[in-house]
Amino acid sequence: MLRFILLTLLYGGASAGSHSLRYFYTSMTPISGLPEFVTIGYVDELEFVHYDSDMKKTIPRQRWIAESVGPDYWERQTQIARGWEQTGKVDIQTLMTRTNQSGGIHVLQRMYGCELREDGSTGGFFRDGWDAKDSIVFDKEHLRWIAVGQWAVLTKEKWDKDQGLNQQRKGYLEGICIEWLKKYLRYGERQLRPAAPTVSFTRLGDSKKLSCVATGFYPQSIELKLHRDQAAADVPYSSGVRPNHDGTYQMEKQTDFEPSDPAKFSCEVDHAGLSQKLVMFYEPKADSMLPVIIGIVIAVLVLVALAVVGVVLYRKKAGQKTGYNPAKTSDKAESSSNSSATA
Repeated sequence: MLRFILLTLLYGGASAGSHSLRYFYTSMTPISGLPEFVTIGYVDELEFVHYDSDMKKTIPRQRWIAESVGPDYWERQTQIARGWEQTGKVDIQTLMTRTNQSGGIHVLQRMYGCELREDGSTGGFFRDGWDAKDSIVFDKEHLRWIAVGQWAVLTKEKWDKDQGLNQQRKGYLEGICIEWLKKYLRYGERQLRPAAPTVSFTRLGDSKKLSCVATGFYPQSIELKLHRDQAAADVPYSSGVRPNHDGTYQMEKQTDFEPSDPAKFSCEVDHAGLSQKLVMFYEPKADSMLPVIIGIVIAVLVLVALAVVGVVLYRKKAGQKTGYNPAKTSDKAESSSNSSATA
């Protein structure tokens, strides 16, 4: 459940051509077999650091971060995570009281991060979620908190009284966070480099569904559009962005299709890994029986050729045997002639 929540929030992130640094702190009421507190850090969509209350330390999730920073970095991140772990326990009890909940499973998430856009501009956010819903959100432009639920008003009033702390949060999002994001992008340059998608049309057998599939792309932000005669086609099914096993992503969109339809179908894809938009047109495959017919014809020709060669070789061999049989009577005649001469 927690993993699903994190991925849902993550996939609503940065646009194509931009980069982001985001942290997710998750505190929850005790459940057997699960840590009560987890911290996950992402550069773009890639998890690069992890902490949980069972391990009690922050560890690297990518080789490039493990090779780029020293022990002081990991000690500092561990102490920060332990502090948030203790804060989360207190805040869960406070929120259960304010929402009149005395039991059950509850989840508190703190999310913050920054974005470096393609045009050089930046963005950032702080927000808290309670049981998978926003509860309070930071407005960094006006240095204030916005309460989503009525029970969060007390928290808003308390936090807005400390304008110095709000100013520090704004400074972090616009300064320190962006600086670290740039460092991480340098550290993981190879792995974080955009990878262009491979795009293809698929249609199974006599199916009346035509799919455009883009796969192998990174980062996950992508635009994929299906067109019918240059107009937007109806798309009854879209897979959304899904992860591949190798850290890249895939996406599929499907439209209704009649084999007899003379319209031209195309798929338009825009992604950071492409120098320009890619447009691919659907080309119906030739009659599926044609390769079979060609194969049969070739097989027949090969058999005929082998038969002709066999006949030629047989005749040649037979002729050679006839020419090399000597007449046995000649030896006897020559022997009789020699005998008479001796006598």
